[in-house]
Amino acid sequence: MNASPCRLVAVAAAWTALLLAQDARAFRMIQSAALGRSTSGSRVRCDDAGGFAHRTQSSVEWRLNLANQGGEPGMPAALQSALAAWTDVTPASYQLSYGGTTSAGFETDGVNTVLWASGNGCTGGCLALTALVLGPGQVINESDVSFNNDFNWNTSGGDYDVQAIATHELGHCMGIHHTEITKPRNRPTMYASYFGIDGRTLESDDRDALNCAFSRYPPSAAAPPTLAVDGSLAAAPGVKLASRVRAGHATLRFAMKQPGPVRLDVFDVAGRRMTTLVSGTKGAGEYEVAWDGETRSGAARTGVYFARIETPEGRGAATVFIAH
Repeated sequence: MNASPCRLVAVAAAWTALLLAQDARAFRMIQSAALGRSTSGSRVRCDDAGGFAHRTQSSVEWRLNLANQGGEPGMPAALQSALAAWTDVTPASYQLSYGGTTSAGFETDGVNTVLWASGNGCTGGCLALTALVLGPGQVINESDVSFNNDFNWNTSGGDYDVQAIATHELGHCMGIHHTEITKPRNRPTMYASYFGIDGRTLESDDRDALNCAFSRYPPSAAAPPTLAVDGSLAAAPGVKLASRVRAGHATLRFAMKQPGPVRLDVFDVAGRRMTTLVSGTKGAGEYEVAWDGETRSGAARTGVYFARIETPEGRGAATVFIAH
């Protein structure tokens, strides 16, 4: 299959040494200096000095326009499965959700829309096209996906597979460009050309890309809380998690309003779980946990890591620094 899922202009970009180990990977991010609506962007590394398109909110909702093939059976389920693939990426805590149907189109209207149409800049071999609406600082304020209605779409595993292409396009909606991986097997979802239902499942390269966005531009709901003047955790909605560096180890603090199960994990910048610091039931109150960088495979290298906590009250995240 040589059809292209979308048209995003790839432009080479300079890069620096920050996060070099992560950027040795092939994923790339979308960079665009233009304000407003755009269907193109430069392809840059995670650490590019010019930054890249990104979300500032952890929860993003998409709606489905039922016009044309959008109203065919199975379309909502296929879209929801595609959204779930990106929601399941850790330590990123983005929540991509399905908000129902809409009459909104491929236009700047404040609604993230998935629709089927002939045109909208997606013609010929183009299967689908994503448009980003960017604000200052390359913040993604809206994203629309237009599937090419001139193709026959399928939700049961045949060509052209809605879930596979939706998963790919949602990656663009989160600021991810096409990967530079060209291998014939186990290709990332963000591979430039359609390759069937295998595109439904994210590979490590895809997950690394989303975690790159999460680590460089932590969404507001995932930002660690501040500490009050007296050193206690300041009041804030959601789960409270904070990190400090003390004498070569990191100290993580969190608060529980009521008793319940708690899981506190530490991940590297590629999203690999390094260790689990807490897994069990805790009573109401404030807790402090130290991490000296020890993992199941030995001592973690000096660098940046990410902690994520899950409780009945929700999730929280914090950046963790280890310096030996």
